[in-house]
Amino acid sequence: MLRLVRRPAFPGEFNHELIWPLGFVGTLAAGWGWFQTGWQLPGCLFMKWTGFPCLGCGGTRCARHLASFDFTQAFLFHPLLWTLILLAAAWSLWSAVWWVRRDPWRLRLVADEAGWTALRRGFLGLLGLNWLWQCYYLRA
Repeated sequence: MLRLVRRPAFPGEFNHELIWPLGFVGTLAAGWGWFQTGWQLPGCLFMKWTGFPCLGCGGTRCARHLASFDFTQAFLFHPLLWTLILLAAAWSLWSAVWWVRRDPWRLRLVADEAGWTALRRGFLGLLGLNWLWQCYYLRA
């Protein structure tokens, strides 16, 4: 069973409310800098060799469209990355509110073994669906 719980921080616990948003903002800054240079990434070798897109194909185009607020086109290029970026933005917003309020309670995902197994299987299923979509949409 999966559930979200609010609980106090444990002594010495990894501070997810600080580390993940900093990583997200750092990645956004690095991506923005890369896009400003106009440099292109090298082509996908997997697609070149097999004719099928890899799991990362379309990610840069998705990020470029998200940076220009074209959410529909970004979703079409890479639905899973689009979802993960928006979830990371929501987590960063939650963390900012958490820091401003100085809230001692942490939001955590808690699950038993069956819940973690279901979460892993669901994620693998999403990866498969995302790849099938990429095979359809990004076919050269």
